[in-house]
Amino acid sequence: MPIARLFVVVVLAVGTGFGAPQFLDNSALSISLETFPRVPVKVTVVNPGPAVTARIQVAGPAASAVSVQGGGSVQLPAGGNVTVTLVPGPRLRETSGQLVLYAETGVARRELRVVPRHLLLRLWPYLAGGLILVGLLAWLMWRRRRPRVEPAPALKEEEQAPAGFTHSDEPAVTDSLGRAEYAQALALLAHSASPPMVIGVYGEWGIGKTSLLKQVRQVIDDQYGDCAHVWFDPWRHQYDDNPVLPLLHTLVAELGLAKKEQVARTLRTISEVLGSLVLSSTARVNLADVRSSLKEYDEQHFRIRSDRVRLDEYLTDLIAQALAETGKKRLVVFIDDLDRCAGDQVAGLLEALKLHFNRDNCVFFLAVAKEPLLVALGEKYKGLQVDHYLDKIIQFPFEMPRLSAAAFDDYLRSLLPEEIMPTRDLLRIGLPRNPRSIKRFLNVLILQDRIAKARQLSPYDVSTLAAILLIREGDGEFYARLAQDASLLQRIKEDLDTAEEGRQLDWSQLPLQLISRFRDSHRAVPADVGAYIDLVRSAPVPEHSEEESKAVPPVGQPLVAAARGELAEGLAVLAERVERQVGQLLPARGAVLAQDLDMDGRAITLDDLVARWDRGLLVVGASGAGKTVLAARITLRLLEEGGGPVPVFVSLRSLDLSRPGFEMWMTHALVQQYRTPITEALAMVNRQRLIYVLDGLDEVADPADRDKIAQEVVRWHEVTGAKITVTDRNPGPGHPLVVHQDFVKVRVKGVTEQEMSRLLGAWKGAAADAEELAGAPALLANLTDSWLREASAEGRDLVELYADRAMAMLDDGPALREILRDVARHLISRDGTSFDDESREIRNIFRHHGKHGRQVPQSLEELVRAGLLRRLSTNEYQFVHHRLLKHFAEGGSGQ
Repeated sequence: MPIARLFVVVVLAVGTGFGAPQFLDNSALSISLETFPRVPVKVTVVNPGPAVTARIQVAGPAASAVSVQGGGSVQLPAGGNVTVTLVPGPRLRETSGQLVLYAETGVARRELRVVPRHLLLRLWPYLAGGLILVGLLAWLMWRRRRPRVEPAPALKEEEQAPAGFTHSDEPAVTDSLGRAEYAQALALLAHSASPPMVIGVYGEWGIGKTSLLKQVRQVIDDQYGDCAHVWFDPWRHQYDDNPVLPLLHTLVAELGLAKKEQVARTLRTISEVLGSLVLSSTARVNLADVRSSLKEYDEQHFRIRSDRVRLDEYLTDLIAQALAETGKKRLVVFIDDLDRCAGDQVAGLLEALKLHFNRDNCVFFLAVAKEPLLVALGEKYKGLQVDHYLDKIIQFPFEMPRLSAAAFDDYLRSLLPEEIMPTRDLLRIGLPRNPRSIKRFLNVLILQDRIAKARQLSPYDVSTLAAILLIREGDGEFYARLAQDASLLQRIKEDLDTAEEGRQLDWSQLPLQLISRFRDSHRAVPADVGAYIDLVRSAPVPEHSEEESKAVPPVGQPLVAAARGELAEGLAVLAERVERQVGQLLPARGAVLAQDLDMDGRAITLDDLVARWDRGLLVVGASGAGKTVLAARITLRLLEEGGGPVPVFVSLRSLDLSRPGFEMWMTHALVQQYRTPITEALAMVNRQRLIYVLDGLDEVADPADRDKIAQEVVRWHEVTGAKITVTDRNPGPGHPLVVHQDFVKVRVKGVTEQEMSRLLGAWKGAAADAEELAGAPALLANLTDSWLREASAEGRDLVELYADRAMAMLDDGPALREILRDVARHLISRDGTSFDDESREIRNIFRHHGKHGRQVPQSLEELVRAGLLRRLSTNEYQFVHHRLLKHFAEGGSGQ
């Protein structure tokens, strides 16, 4: 492989981190005070890998000037992107810093600068102040002359907004989650344990850590009067030089000791010592200075050691004075939201706890989300096992309990207003057991329910609204499909109604569970939820907690395994599924016919073709000539040979072209078509473990999309050297695949003359008809000698007779005949040749003739076995001959 190509391959395989989220634009972001915040600043994060929860925050001095709207917690969909908005912070000014993106799969950074206003705009506040003053004086003069107007009467009680319209996200002191016994036990531990003691309260964002600590504090107040306590939020002071000083100021302020002279004097002394330590520790001492003046070096470091000893003594005095003044024996310090700080501040506070507060009269509670904390520490201490580092500081780790089923149900019941109560069983299925996420979701549901009623949405059911909101939050991919086809929920119900006992339905788990609940509770499932989708599109999206729901696929261990190359088992499973699905594409009755193949004007066999295929292959031919059959045979032949990359057969018509590029197209095609886990699929594509057989470029409706696919195929081939086959009907001379030197063109003409003579020996038809049939192997494979003799004897059109005899073989012929007629008319009206059994129009045709749910694929399989249709891919079908399409569209075949 050339060096340039090798370099690009390495970048693709390694640089992406197998799907690590990253900023779409990594250049420095400049925010002008001239336009901010009048012009919002948007930042886009792309996620080429699996779905993952991430956090975006501003670090450095700019953190007080700029912040991320909504807190910065985002749910990144698989292969998608999310845009966040930057808003002004409490101290908007000229400064600089970084945007930091934290995720389980990696960390990304982007420089951030806030630049000053134009000089005229800097003077504008003074000019504006003068104008406001003049305006105020004018208003006062006018007001003195204005007649007095009585104030409007207050709103009547029934006109006022109802209480409890939404739920506050503030921490709760009163226990509503069944955790009172935990608060009692932790308070007892704080009172009775032998200090020094640091108690780590671990839990994901929104699980209720702050509420639990407030309840512990309340128990201490009520039952343990000999304990003093203070509450410290380090993220409010994360840009101070030393975290010890703000902690001590908080201690003095909360205990009401700020006016005590002795305490204030000790605190001032500690401030001076801390300042001396900061200056000393930042002074540079190089080796030449040490050699020239060892005495000066020793004096400097002795002073640092001396200051640390003095600091320890003063801290001892301060805490002793604070306890003596309050008449307490023990100090309990609650530290909350440490994981919101940058890595340097996190490490600084933890080190301070270990060095300065390791005392026999202090107990600390440390409430953190562990994973973000470990990420922050990992950024600070490269190469260190940060979990072991944390264990040395926290003596008692406590994991927040997840809500039990009973507590979850009681919590929901306590939050739901009467009009939303019917949705409780659905919410139990779809909501994560995270109190903050529950409240935020319910706030959106309550708001949208009121809007729906105000708009007089009819028919309206709050349960349907809840189901769609749950799907939007828990299964983004299915929600995107539902937004395109509003009948999907009805389709799921039909499949449930008609499924054989014990059969696993091929639907996403969350919508399947929700619709199953609709059926069990005898709720009606709307045939079209378009009005609900329109309503939900404008609904606010609740922030997600770190583990938003079970619908988010796990990304840790599978991703690590994929990165290590542990793909053998996954590739073996993929090969089995490819073989099973591709085998269904071959003719249903009779053997595969010998195909007439032409390469560079010379006839070629399938064996020669596979042997000579080195890089790229372009298969061309008329509609029905057998391009898909040849592609399927190539795939199966490569599977038989084995020992190398696995061939995958993909219908180009089914690609999701909204995703970015060939890599994501193929990754999600493997997920959708072969049910490959997305982490494995991404690794297979990136590590060049696949051969691509891409069928039906001519079936892609939009010419621009066809060009886009061709260009991406060429790009991927040039970058990775992957072997790729593409089938197309009749590409023009300037087509990217035609002009590319690596792609060999093979034309499929139909079946060979020998096969034609053998098959049509009993038929006495016109030569022109025989030539046309030669290009239709799918039809020829299903002909019988008796049909050929009957057509010859009666002088009937062979295709029409074929249709009549095939229909006569069907058990439910009349209904299927009408379905084929309507499908054929639909295709001709759309100038199409194939159809997708998942499309709404096709489903409506079947539904109109009494076929729904699982009956649709069963009927299509029956038509394939009868030789009237052929399968192009998992859900895509086509009439076996264009004359059959026309025949049924005109009202054939038979009664």
